[in-house]
Amino acid sequence: MTTLENGRTREGAMDERGRIEVAARLREWARGSLPMGAGVELLLRAFDGRFADPSCRWVISEPDGRAWVEVDALNAGTGVLSGGERRVLAMVAALIGETTVDVVDIVTGLDRTHLHLILAALAHAAASHEHTDVVVDPDGVAHLSRPGALVRWPT
Repeated sequence: MTTLENGRTREGAMDERGRIEVAARLREWARGSLPMGAGVELLLRAFDGRFADPSCRWVISEPDGRAWVEVDALNAGTGVLSGGERRVLAMVAALIGETTVDVVDIVTGLDRTHLHLILAALAHAAASHEHTDVVVDPDGVAHLSRPGALVRWPT
């Protein structure tokens, strides 16, 4: 574990159990904000989760055990990555930091797998999984329906 100047720590590479624990802590940090939750979930799922590894300089662990994503470090740390990796991480940073992003640049340079993840993240950020529809049955009786997410997270 590396201690930073501000007293926070950056953990070294971890085993699968450690990654699961960090994922849970990142999800807990993002709880309550659909865009942040979508950004964290995208970070955890894209590229087999390697950019959510605690050894990444943008994944910060607090001394009390909390973990979070430092958006400035994420934005500054993608220069050596592939175009697809940079695009996905730009969307992660935009969702977590609630900032603007060039969507056209992002979606036109992605493979199908990562485009699906970004579409699911956008649907999650827009709360499509919480939407309610009115459905009228053949007898003319209206019912409320919860159709689920517009684009589901791939499994």
